[in-house]
Amino acid sequence: MRTHLLLNYIRAVAVLALIFGMYSEVPAIDKAGWHKEYNDTLHGINLFKAIRFLESRNIEPSATVVVGIIDSGVDTTTIDLTPALWTNPGERIDGRDNDGNGYIDDLHGWNFLGTKDGSFNMTSAGTEEYREFKRLYPKYKNVERESAADKAEYDYYVRMRQKAGINGYMKMAAYTALKDECYALIDSVARVVFRETLDTITVSNLASGLPDDERLEAAFQPLLADMMRAKKGVTWNELYNTHKNGFALMKKRLHGIEHDVDKRLLMGDDLKNPDDVYYGNTCLQVEGCEHGTFVAGIIAGQGIKEPSCSGVYPAARLMILRAAPDGDEYDKDVATAIRYAVDNGAKVINMSIGKMTSPDSAMVSDAVGYALQHDVLLLQAAGNNHMNIDSVPYFPTGKNPEGVFYDNYIRVGASDKDGNPASMSNFGVREVDVFAPGVAIRSNTVGNEYMEADGTSVATPVASAVAAMLRAYFPRLKASQVKDILVRSSRPEVPLNGKCRSGGIVDAYRAVKMIVDNNK
Repeated sequence: MRTHLLLNYIRAVAVLALIFGMYSEVPAIDKAGWHKEYNDTLHGINLFKAIRFLESRNIEPSATVVVGIIDSGVDTTTIDLTPALWTNPGERIDGRDNDGNGYIDDLHGWNFLGTKDGSFNMTSAGTEEYREFKRLYPKYKNVERESAADKAEYDYYVRMRQKAGINGYMKMAAYTALKDECYALIDSVARVVFRETLDTITVSNLASGLPDDERLEAAFQPLLADMMRAKKGVTWNELYNTHKNGFALMKKRLHGIEHDVDKRLLMGDDLKNPDDVYYGNTCLQVEGCEHGTFVAGIIAGQGIKEPSCSGVYPAARLMILRAAPDGDEYDKDVATAIRYAVDNGAKVINMSIGKMTSPDSAMVSDAVGYALQHDVLLLQAAGNNHMNIDSVPYFPTGKNPEGVFYDNYIRVGASDKDGNPASMSNFGVREVDVFAPGVAIRSNTVGNEYMEADGTSVATPVASAVAAMLRAYFPRLKASQVKDILVRSSRPEVPLNGKCRSGGIVDAYRAVKMIVDNNK
């Protein structure tokens, strides 16, 4: 109980200081906070002008907005984030499901990438293309298309194999198997010819000492590259052992493709069943949580240690939803995390995630529709592939089963200080709604430290924080209305024309002014 009281006190002091102190005057803009400003040289979100405008109209926030962060987890001990954490009002840490939501001790959120007993937390998952290739490999590894019963599935398998970059590796493995036969043939002859001296014979002396034989000559051809790369004076045994070690590793990896179990299955749920949602654990601070910690700081960092690194809207409460390992997230975990956030009071959900392949995209789409039914706004990163995603599928799509965009879904690209699209950012006049600052952004990382990062994963929480601010100051606005306002009030930037639907950057001042003017 005393811990909760202290936490609430810290929160209250931090929020009051940030909202009524820090925002009352325009601070000196440095590298760490440029994304919150807007002037001739810094094309940020115009946050401080928005705050001054609201103060001039005597408009104060009248709701506490919870932002769900679907990401890699968060360092919950970070002093700039601890006061901003959402605390489940009906839960206590006592090993019981006090609020009856199906999740035991979910005080600040939930980890959908861990076993129930907490003994394992998944940190690395690879790409979705590799996972799909691996799933189908045992079925099609020795099958040609002509003999495949399900040719559509076979074609999908081939696409996944190509996209996963496995084709080249498997060709290399086949070539290495051929070389292994050549090595074995030459070694068998060398052991007879050199007998006692084989341990010391060099590669250069080996060839000249072997008898003339067409089979040996043919065997040497595939090994010439290995011999050329070998250091001067290397012995035959050393070269052969290097090959054998490399080939053994290849065989182990190929065996693993077929036989190693996906560690995600350790969670114990049915990956194909969207109703099987009660899995995972309470571990929010897991190896690899730097990404989620950074995102959380952009939204609601308190700026206690480094004031210039305060979040865009520090009064937001952060619900931590761990569903994004290193690699591509699983559709099931994203869908379940969305539903958890909706059911537990989030009004904005930040998803700095995305991928090119989504075998269960309908599961995520249904969850987005569920969020719309409950008036929850979702914002997703457009991706860092520098591609026009109008012509390339990118998931989640934010569309319903009929292919129509949900009214509560915003996809965000990344812009730089000059209002240009960031070099890595995906774009698309139909698929991307707005841009937000996403270059040279400084925020929290684990261990009470700070770092700088680029990307649409960085831009999205900037936009999410503005959305949270609008929902706090104007709580009667529906999620669809907030989306519409953020898109229509975005500040036009010439370099963004044709790069996104709005052609501009999220602008907090233009957004709040549009709301106030329309309510006159």
